[in-house]
Amino acid sequence: MDPGHLGTAFHGGGHYENFPVASWLLPAEMRGALLALYRFARTGDDLADEGNLAPEVRRAGLHALRIGLHGQNTQSVKPAEHQEIGSALRVELLARQLDIVQAEKLLGAFEMDVLHEPYPTISELMVYCRYSADPIGRIMLATAKIIDDPNADCPITAASDAICSGLQLVNFAQDMGQDCTRQRIYVPRQWWPEGWLPAAGAQALSDQVKHQWATQMARLGQDHLVRGAVLLNHIRRSARGPRMRLGLEIAMVIEGGLAISRRVLADPLAVWRKSPVLSRTDLAVIVLQAMMTFVHPHRHRT
Repeated sequence: MDPGHLGTAFHGGGHYENFPVASWLLPAEMRGALLALYRFARTGDDLADEGNLAPEVRRAGLHALRIGLHGQNTQSVKPAEHQEIGSALRVELLARQLDIVQAEKLLGAFEMDVLHEPYPTISELMVYCRYSADPIGRIMLATAKIIDDPNADCPITAASDAICSGLQLVNFAQDMGQDCTRQRIYVPRQWWPEGWLPAAGAQALSDQVKHQWATQMARLGQDHLVRGAVLLNHIRRSARGPRMRLGLEIAMVIEGGLAISRRVLADPLAVWRKSPVLSRTDLAVIVLQAMMTFVHPHRHRT
C-alpha cells in the first residue's frame, strides 16, 4: 500500500510512503492533521501486512485504531497506543469540522489486507484502491479547504482519486516480485495464466507473463496519474501562498509516481528481482518537473 516509494527520497523516512505527508512543502496549518493521518495510515498498514503477526493480533490492533477513531477509548481495548493514534486523527479531523468516513475506509482496506485474497478482475482491484488510497487525497484536499466535503464526488475528487489510485497501481507494478514472494498478489486473476496459483511462486511464471504483468500495471498506474494531473488546474486557479505550495507537493507526488512507472516500463523483468526506488539524487529533477507540471498539467499527454 505504498505507491511510489517516495518516502526516503522526500523525507528520509524508514518506510516508503504514498504521500510525503507533512513534508517541507505542505502548508504549516495542514501539518498537524496530516501527521495524525500519516501515523494512522502507517500503523494500520503495518498491522495489515508487515511482519509475522497472527491474524488475530492484526485485527486486535486495527480494532484499537477504530475504537480511538470513533472516540470510544477504553482501558479494556489494547494496545493503548493504537487507540491514541486513532483518537489523535479524530481530534484533528473534528477540529476542522470533518467526519471520519474516509479514515474508516482506510481501516476497511487494512482489514481486507489482513486476510489477503487476490481480486478476480481489474474492476475489483480498483474498488480496493478506492478504499486503500483515495481517502488520503480527499482528506488532504479537505484539510486544505480546497473541497468542503471529502465524501462528495465532484471533478476535483475524481482527479484526486485518479492520482491516489495511480500511485497505488504503480506500487503494485514496482513491488511485483516482492509481493509474489510474500504471496500477496495484487495482479487480478483475469491476468493469470491458466493453472497458475500463488503458492507456485514467480518461478512458475514465464518471463513473458512477468513482463506483461509489470507492463500492464505500470501503464495503468501511469494513465491514472496523467489523468489526475488536471487537479492542479483547480488548485492553480486559487493558488495563493499555502495552496500554491500544496499544488507543488501534489505535482511532486505525480512526478515521483511517473518516474517509478518509467523505470518499471524500461525493464519490466527487473521488478521481479528488486523493487526500483527513487534516490535523493532524483529529487532535483523531480522538483523541476513538478514545477513544469504545476504550470502545464497536461504536458504528459503528448
